[in-house]
Amino acid sequence: MLKKYYSYLGILVLVCFSFYYTDLAVDLVKKNDPIMQSIMRLEDTYYIEPVSASVNVDEIIPGYNGIKINIDESYRKMKKYNKFNENMLVFEEIAPDLTLTKRYDKYIVNGNLYKSDVSLVFKVSDVANLENIYNVLLEKKISATFFVDGTVIENNMDLISDMARDGNQIENFGYGGKYSTDMLVWTNNMITSITNSDTKYCYSEYNNNELLELCSKNKMYVVKPNVIATNYPFSKVKKNLDNGSIIALEANNETLKELPAIISYINQKGYNATTLETALSEARVYDK
Repeated sequence: MLKKYYSYLGILVLVCFSFYYTDLAVDLVKKNDPIMQSIMRLEDTYYIEPVSASVNVDEIIPGYNGIKINIDESYRKMKKYNKFNENMLVFEEIAPDLTLTKRYDKYIVNGNLYKSDVSLVFKVSDVANLENIYNVLLEKKISATFFVDGTVIENNMDLISDMARDGNQIENFGYGGKYSTDMLVWTNNMITSITNSDTKYCYSEYNNNELLELCSKNKMYVVKPNVIATNYPFSKVKKNLDNGSIIALEANNETLKELPAIISYINQKGYNATTLETALSEARVYDK
């Protein structure tokens, strides 16, 4: 019986070594393949270093992914045609060492500096102008982020659902502009049930350690906009617009009146008005 056991063990070892040496042989053949060698010669040419998120004490600004050739995928793709073709190179992104992900203990004070995205952030305390602002965005074919008071959400679920369906981001603005432990979770769950999307952000215009701790415990980021355009919104945007600008706007009559001009100005300057989620993304933007 023992002899048979050692016999099986020997066969198993031989099989394992066979697979190991087979893999080595395959790797050796690939490395000597002219297609693989041509791909590897271009590694440094296409490599772009990732940029880490920028941290200043308790504030953070997102970084930017790098890029490199996916050698194995490029080789597999070209091998089907048995010919090297630079246009068939496959690329993959490289995340930086320090990213925005899970840095709930910092205030986000700007969008991505390496892209031309800017985010329009509306503070919604009542429903008076909400639908009209939403219609302007629809007409201009852009999406934005709305921090909405819990009472407004409760009483306007169909409108909130429509806004989310059309690509707008709905976030928690507490009740009466204030966040509390009990109501934060309640409002988050309400938004998720209406929009089928999880809430990710809290809003503040100043440092508030109590809020930072509360939102951090619930795995939410605190956004502190760098452009507060509550009065004379068009003028404020015009003076402060830059890559990654987080533009806070009141959902009031003045904003509604100037919103078309604000969007037109943003577009004329070559920026892309979008949601917070997009403006904060560290993913690369590729030329079309």
